[in-house]
This record gives sequence, C-alpha cells and structure tokens, in this order.
Amino acid sequence: MKKFIYILIMVALVVGVYYLYWTLENDSVGQDAGAQLTYSQSDVGLKFDYPGGPEGYVVNERMPVDLGTGLIKNIILMLTEDTLHEPPVGGEGTPVILVSVFENTKKQFPRAWADENIQYSNINLIMGEVEETVVGGANAIRYMADGLYASENVVVAHGDHVYVITGQFMDQDSPIRHDYQTLVESIRFIPTPEQN
Repeated sequence: MKKFIYILIMVALVVGVYYLYWTLENDSVGQDAGAQLTYSQSDVGLKFDYPGGPEGYVVNERMPVDLGTGLIKNIILMLTEDTLHEPPVGGEGTPVILVSVFENTKKQFPRAWADENIQYSNINLIMGEVEETVVGGANAIRYMADGLYASENVVVAHGDHVYVITGQFMDQDSPIRHDYQTLVESIRFIPTPEQN
C-alpha cells in the first residue's frame, strides 16, 4: 500500500510541475507565435529560439557548484516528453541540448579556449575536422565529438564570455539534431548588465 501511495504522489508531483511550467509566466522564456519560444537572459548576454510545448523542449538553468571553473551557467534543453519519465536507476539520461556559459577572462579565441578546456569542449573526442564559422556575428568553431552520445558542438567567443553549445543525438537523423542546428542559427547576443 505504501508503494502505491508513493507512486501516486510522484505522478501527481510530475503532473503538477508540468502544469505549472506551462501555465505560469517565466522571466527567461517569452511566448512567440505558435509553439516557438525565446530564451533571453541579459546576465549571460544570450538570446535564442527553440520549439516549446508537448512536442518541443523544457529549459532548465543550473548554476555551477564549483565557482573556480569559470562556468557561469548551464542552460539545458530537454525534450518535454523526456521530462515526464525518470531515467532508469543506474542508467544515463536522454540526449539534450546544452548551452554552457563561461567567463573568458583571457579573451581567447574559440579554438584556443576549446583546446585549453577539453573537459568542457570535448574537442579531444573530435570526429572529423574543426570548422571555423560565425554564430550570432561572433567568431566560432564547429565540430562533431564522440562520447556516450555523438554530439555537434559549437564554441563561440563573444565579449567577456565563451558559449559552448552541444547537441547530443542517438542517430544522424534524430529530430534533436535538427532542432540544435536551428537553435544555433537563431542565437543573438544581447547587452549584459555590465555593458549597459
């Protein structure tokens, strides 16, 4: 009987959180037309678009535990469907889109930062070549990496920050891979409080 009550409470909690997320106003997420949402935070100088709703993503921000790493914030986009299920005990989570924002006190270019910070860039697990590109008008590099999941990675240097944008996927035709590319194309940099 206790197991049944526990399961019932957990289901009610998950449904309640899901309901609150979609019905309450959230400062960092603004509604656009249809199911398109915009993430915008001036503290990290970043704005991007992503699909929301039941077929889209839920955004979760995590602040760093160890402040000595230069990490300012992790922005995790998880498929809404995946938030409704607990990962298996001892198992790995599902693929996500991850935006990690770091201080760039040395004013390094993207490749130099990635090579010096392999624990965050995963450039040591590269598959193929590094491509120089531009994201949101800023210098960037793009590459594929191996790991638990294959991932596309973009490292962007802009202002006082480095942004590491990772899209994990299980197969080449995964919808999350397409959504990642669309998100990267939508990135805009906005003034931070220090720039105002």
